[in-house]
Amino acid sequence: MCGRNFRLRGGDGHRSYCNRCIDKAGGKLHRVLSAKCAVCGKRFSASSPIARYCSPGCRAEGRRRSDRKCYRKRMADPETRALVRARGRLAMAAIAARKRGGRRRDAGGGAGRPPSGAALPAVDCGLCGRSFVPRGCASRVYCRRCMDKAERELARVLRVKCKECGKTFSTTDRIVRYCSEECSAEGMRRGRGESVRRGMADPARRAVAAARTRAWNAAQKAKEGKRRRRPRR
Repeated sequence: MCGRNFRLRGGDGHRSYCNRCIDKAGGKLHRVLSAKCAVCGKRFSASSPIARYCSPGCRAEGRRRSDRKCYRKRMADPETRALVRARGRLAMAAIAARKRGGRRRDAGGGAGRPPSGAALPAVDCGLCGRSFVPRGCASRVYCRRCMDKAERELARVLRVKCKECGKTFSTTDRIVRYCSEECSAEGMRRGRGESVRRGMADPARRAVAAARTRAWNAAQKAKEGKRRRRPRR
């Protein structure tokens, strides 16, 4: 951390920080910081420099805001929006089919439908912009051509190369990156390792992590010493 030379003592062969840097890193762990909540703007005291929220309620609201922001950014793409709508229609159609299969039809099954003579107003397609008259459901916002295009895109089989083993496999899901559960688990493990290595490249964060490890080891030794000193009955 500071670059000065120091002599190792017995049992400290794994140490890479002098006593002054170790004490400095340990002091950072117990320092009380003043932070500003990212949701309500209230000032609060925290012991971690990465704390952003003053309470669990603000933390939950921050997560909801982040989810809504990601959703709006994703739905800004017309093609992605059409695919999401197509998936929703397919899911609702499957649910309706299951309900029709487990329920007897009544004699008045046509109740609730719009009158046959009622004229629906023309609407603009949310994907291509052309005007069309919706049939059967007035809440439709995509024309038949765009709906068919999105459904064909969902049913298309893609050839994807596994990020872990390099094997090429077939899938209909655009977000699949691994060919098996074993490759997925290995990829997640490798990603966590890379994240830890990037974090430990910072000397200050490395010193703080070492101080946490020493504090945990000291606590474990204290617990073990208490158990050994406990008198036997």
